[in-house]
Amino acid sequence: MAEYRLRDGRTLLLRDPAEADAPELVEYLKIVGGETDFLLCDETGIEGLTVEGEKEWIRTTLAAKNTKMFIGTIGGEIVLVCDVRAAARKRVSHSAGVAISIKRSCWHVGVGSIAMQAMIDFARSTGELRQLSLEVREGNERAIALYRRFGFVEVGRHKGRIQIRGEYFDEILMDLDLTLTQR
Repeated sequence: MAEYRLRDGRTLLLRDPAEADAPELVEYLKIVGGETDFLLCDETGIEGLTVEGEKEWIRTTLAAKNTKMFIGTIGGEIVLVCDVRAAARKRVSHSAGVAISIKRSCWHVGVGSIAMQAMIDFARSTGELRQLSLEVREGNERAIALYRRFGFVEVGRHKGRIQIRGEYFDEILMDLDLTLTQR
């Protein structure tokens, strides 16, 4: 567990998930999904996700090689979930995807930067991961700026990939070459 002081004075604890977090994580996804149109889930969370399914996701994540999930809490409440998830197939196992979500009450206070640094530090610590990839919806300028600050570059787009209430948005693909960047 690591402790960080946020710009607004609150303390963020960054830790591994536990199966006991599963019920709160299922609800968390509904909350963050309802707070923004920039995530793939909405106010209903992830379709079909159950507490038992989330427990299995946590177990699988904890057991997977070159994969790590971080839970961020403030006063015991989950406000951040992020992960680095390595590809399972040998030919692409040097590459991992990253994902991040933050409750709106914790936007603009440094949580995103803490999460990005933790994910990059973990990826580098494996000695095997060479590339991180992520997808971000066009128009999510603050997230794109965060990713660029950490060295991610746009490598492509899926045109009209994301549909929200009948409007289509590009999904921007971004990569970070861990062999070139040191922070």
